Amino acid sequence: MSGKMNAGLKWPWLVIATIGLTAMPSSARNGDEADVLAEINFLRSNPTAYARELDDLGQRFEGNVLLGEGDWPDFTTYEGPRAVAEASRELRKRRSITTLGHSELLARAAADHVKAQGASGETGHYSNGKGPGQRVKAHGGDIYVGEAIVYNYSSPQNAVQQLVVDDGVPDRGHRKQLLSGEYRYAGVACGRHARWLNMCVIVLARTADGYPIIPPRGE
Repeated sequence: MSGKMNAGLKWPWLVIATIGLTAMPSSARNGDEADVLAEINFLRSNPTAYARELDDLGQRFEGNVLLGEGDWPDFTTYEGPRAVAEASRELRKRRSITTLGHSELLARAAADHVKAQGASGETGHYSNGKGPGQRVKAHGGDIYVGEAIVYNYSSPQNAVQQLVVDDGVPDRGHRKQLLSGEYRYAGVACGRHARWLNMCVIVLARTADGYPIIPPRGE
């Protein structure tokens, strides 16, 4: 992975996702962008309070199965409540960090990906031959960005919780992304996905346009 792009992909929690899709609501969620960003900023500004939210989530397990709410089916996870408890413990050790500002340019790059993958049913960080940095650059920005993607989520809170718990991802790379103090801006786009019902793309950067911060020259 290039040092210019710290991209992370989050697969759905369901191991049996292709089966579970038949029981899911007929309408995919979209228009969740502001709520997803607000949830990320809640995580960053008050990690201890967010840990309490995860504690509640941990109570909904039977073995490795996360019991669904409302119209959503049960989710079979890789690690079960152990991963949730581990995330909660880590958050309790963390201090607040700067919240993320909204970047319209980064959001447009995220929306390009949602549009392309939503129609094709593909997953990953590339669509139409472009990765996150290339998509940002196509809108006049630069390539110094990161990206996190979640597929098949039931609510904005659930989307962010999936990334924070990072079930089945040994290095918890998506959690690290959302809690990185290096990032100051984010652009979010969510919409339908042909295979996984819905998806949400979060493009992160230190600046609102993905350009690096160049320190002033010494005199």
